[in-house]
Amino acid sequence: MSPTATAATLTIDVDALVANHGIIVDRVGRQATAAAVVKADAYGLGLNRIAGPLWRSGCREYFVARLDEGVALREWLPEATIHVFDGVTPGSAAEFGRYRLVPVINSLPQLERWRSEAHRLGELLPTVIHVDTGMLRLGLTEDEFTTLVDRLDLLDGLTVTTVASHLASADEAASPQPEEQLDRFAQVRNALPMGRASLANSAGVFRHPDYHHDLVRPGYALYGGHPQPDAGPNPMRPVVTLEAPVVQLRHGEVGETVGYGASHTLDRRSRLATVAVGYADGFLRSGSGRSAVTIGRHRAPIVGRISMDLISVDVTDLPPGLVEEGTRVEVIGPNRPIDQVAADAGTIGYEILTSLGARYRRRYIGSSLDES
Repeated sequence: MSPTATAATLTIDVDALVANHGIIVDRVGRQATAAAVVKADAYGLGLNRIAGPLWRSGCREYFVARLDEGVALREWLPEATIHVFDGVTPGSAAEFGRYRLVPVINSLPQLERWRSEAHRLGELLPTVIHVDTGMLRLGLTEDEFTTLVDRLDLLDGLTVTTVASHLASADEAASPQPEEQLDRFAQVRNALPMGRASLANSAGVFRHPDYHHDLVRPGYALYGGHPQPDAGPNPMRPVVTLEAPVVQLRHGEVGETVGYGASHTLDRRSRLATVAVGYADGFLRSGSGRSAVTIGRHRAPIVGRISMDLISVDVTDLPPGLVEEGTRVEVIGPNRPIDQVAADAGTIGYEILTSLGARYRRRYIGSSLDES
């Protein structure tokens, strides 16, 4: 096999991703603006390849996690509104100003740093105020928020464009927490009614229109993940397909064991395919003995442990001639959705997406790339 033939291939359908943003735009209608969360290198899919098509489709607002992500995105999208979830960490205020980034302010010390920068520049600087409504992660605490409401002079020099919070459990249909957070956020808005309101992530967008407010911040759903796993079929289009080649075929006899630790013992004469993908590629070891691949729409279980570079697949029951050396198997794709792969590994699709490795041969497809 050539080097290309032995590499796993990660195909990213940019048209599907753009269509997913359109689905969310349609979902919120005229009530809200749909931003795009492109943190963590666009959930591992390549910020430089994702940003342009989203912009050309009409998306004008973006959220990233880190300052350096915002700086990189500014290079590709000079006119976009770019928000940074981490906020103004010590020593970062000047960079925010230089690259026209909007900080998500998570604490009163962050607020003071940003206000000092506004005074230094002699400009009104845009600001998102993030209030924690029950996640205990980022955002103004209850005491800090009370202080801010009592001391609105702390906002001198700043323009509050958005007041935001973040949902912790909106993807869990039976959880009462989203409604509790919705009520708390209403109280926040009553006390601080300036700017737009923003609460909904991907799951919030599809939970109920009450969560939409003025600005929604979808992330995972853009990349094909199911925003409400308990609510029927996934409304989003699949974006990622991962295919890997069979590098060897072999037979095993009853009583022989497969892979490291002899964790799987054959109970029949079996035909096994060794496939060139492993945990070094982000295909998590925790899926050992639980996950599967698809070959010609036939499910083929993974047997034995997932190793660094390889998996073993039981193809005994597949039609003769279907699997040969060089046959490419679907590891993630339309027949093996990202959420199913994640469930098999005991995790969430977010982790699978952001763990996808650098060894893949990446293919970006779709007419949305024409101007990239």
